Amino acid sequence: MTQRAKGLWLVWVLLGAWLAGCGPSEPSLTLYPSRAVPGEEVEARLSGMGGLEARVYVGEVEAEVTAREVRAVRFRVPALPGGPKPVRVVSGSQEAQGTLGLLGRVDPSRVLLRLPLGREPRLPKGFTLLRQDSLSACGFALAELGYSGEALGRALEELEAQDPAYKADPESLWSLGGVSGGEAVGAPLAHRRGRTGKGVRVAVLDTGVDAAIPQLPGYDFVEDDPVPQDAFPGGHGTGAAGLVKEVAPDAQIVPVRVCDGNGVCRASRVVRGVCWVVANRQGPTVLSLSLGGDTPVEALRLALEAALAQGLPVAAAAGNQGNQGSPAHYPAALDLPGLVAVGALEEVQGEWKPAAYSTRGTYVDLAAPGTDLDCVLPGGGRGSCTGTSFATPLVAGAMALWLEAQPGLTPAQVQGHLMQSAKALPQPTQAVGAGMLDLGQAP
Repeated sequence: MTQRAKGLWLVWVLLGAWLAGCGPSEPSLTLYPSRAVPGEEVEARLSGMGGLEARVYVGEVEAEVTAREVRAVRFRVPALPGGPKPVRVVSGSQEAQGTLGLLGRVDPSRVLLRLPLGREPRLPKGFTLLRQDSLSACGFALAELGYSGEALGRALEELEAQDPAYKADPESLWSLGGVSGGEAVGAPLAHRRGRTGKGVRVAVLDTGVDAAIPQLPGYDFVEDDPVPQDAFPGGHGTGAAGLVKEVAPDAQIVPVRVCDGNGVCRASRVVRGVCWVVANRQGPTVLSLSLGGDTPVEALRLALEAALAQGLPVAAAAGNQGNQGSPAHYPAALDLPGLVAVGALEEVQGEWKPAAYSTRGTYVDLAAPGTDLDCVLPGGGRGSCTGTSFATPLVAGAMALWLEAQPGLTPAQVQGHLMQSAKALPQPTQAVGAGMLDLGQAP
């Protein structure tokens, strides 16, 4: 090869490399904020692709897009468990990927700030210093801050922007291992929309309710007195009432003891309990029945029909005999519009699936978390609750939110709203009904 040919060859090589470098780059994105709570708005800033027709997926869930621009798309974070979540922005054949730190069970009014020892924190508007400790053994200072705003993810970014040495964390609310049923069904999102169950009563027909749970006067049909204490070991009715309050914190609990200290719930007591609630109701009221058996009782059907006719929706446990052939469980198996039969779910490797113990049947209307739930014990301690008995009060609490939003709803309409807004699951309807209870978008 001549010297001139070598020169031309080198020119072509360099030109090809230059042209390759000028070609279209791989699409990418930057998320702001990089951490966010469900319901918060996040902006995906795009490079190498447009945002005018973009769709956004967080995990496997398509997120609500709130705005589209030429080089950005804003979306609302869906109700998902906390932790790192993959984010995909898709437009035609192009796709950009990133990771969002989803803030799950956290205190939205508190922030932790790590800063150098001996440094006083500089705080932007909306933050107050509650406490500061010099953790010299660990090499840093820790400040606990109060936060009065709403967009926690953006607040963390704003706080860290004050100083390169700052590191902000949410105040994560850990437990002794139990699952937060309210969080799993999106109750915190409903609370941010102002739905708390205010003005609605939830009658818990169970083993009684301990004084650790705020409550209205009720009745004890086991001892025939007006003190429906929870004498069941571990507090079955107390745990159920606490889960109602987790979903509907401002709903008022009406304790009705129909089950004794051995967990026996005589049908006669349940019938009297239902009719007592109907006779003493004041305003919108929900019935929560975490009980049942294999033999239907016509008198209970008539009592529940009377309750439903008076506008009281009913949540009833589907039963815990999934490993025993799934015999029909009454009163959940009664075909009454406005009575919602509730199956139980458990989380398996990040996915919600029917619990093995949860009774299957064509009567199952809806499913909710029911395994290893964090719940209240008599005396105010915390424990773990498992069973369709504890999936049921989550649905009863959701009924209270719907009645708060629309007090004129009939029980059948409440049932329809719950089933229409449920999150579809890839499981047989006999196990999960319409799907998993979801308060992420409504009421």
